[in-house]
Amino acid sequence: MEQYLTSGQIARRLRISISTLKRWVNDPGLKIVELRNQNGWRLFMEKDLDALKGFKRELKRNGKRFNETTLIPINVGLVKDKEPSKQTMNVAGIA
Repeated sequence: MEQYLTSGQIARRLRISISTLKRWVNDPGLKIVELRNQNGWRLFMEKDLDALKGFKRELKRNGKRFNETTLIPINVGLVKDKEPSKQTMNVAGIA
């Protein structure tokens, strides 16, 4: 019979957080079948662990990936005046 691993066990073996594991599992590049027990806990097989190890290696090799909105700056709270010396950033009520 196949032995199953919980999210915590997989995260511990990969040395990542459970949040990171959940984010990785949602990646469309990973082909992991979603299995759950009667309590609703996510279960993984050994082959899933191998796929996640490969995914981790690829991330290390290729560097961090960003989605298309990550690198778009936004100007939140930027107050512009006509005089360059009066350009301030309004953060927490400080002008």
